[in-house]
Amino acid sequence: MKQLIKINTLDEYRSFFETQPGIYEFLLLKISSRCTVSFVIQKIFEQWFNGVDQSAKLKCGIVEVISAREVSNQIASDFFIKHESPQAIWLTSEKKVKWSDSHHRITVDNLQRYLSLMGDKP
Repeated sequence: MKQLIKINTLDEYRSFFETQPGIYEFLLLKISSRCTVSFVIQKIFEQWFNGVDQSAKLKCGIVEVISAREVSNQIASDFFIKHESPQAIWLTSEKKVKWSDSHHRITVDNLQRYLSLMGDKP
């Protein structure tokens, strides 16, 4: 069942990944409240997410990088990804990066493409 969770603290970030192994894929969206591009991408993301089938085994987390700087830094460290905002990071159920992109490359087409590849390894 799909889920959308706001992640504000390191504890929330850690618990975001607590699930039975191999069940969910994960998608993190990092945004900035000070960036108009982030605002537009968040709206595109939310519209896409609302159209995702309820049965999709996908956990989505939104991280506001200004107020949750520790979380944003931890994501960069955990997945060896340079911080950007807005930024989408799609992870396999084994928490391996399947796709990472930023700014105007976060599109409905790209999100839909990786949704259709769920279960495939990177």
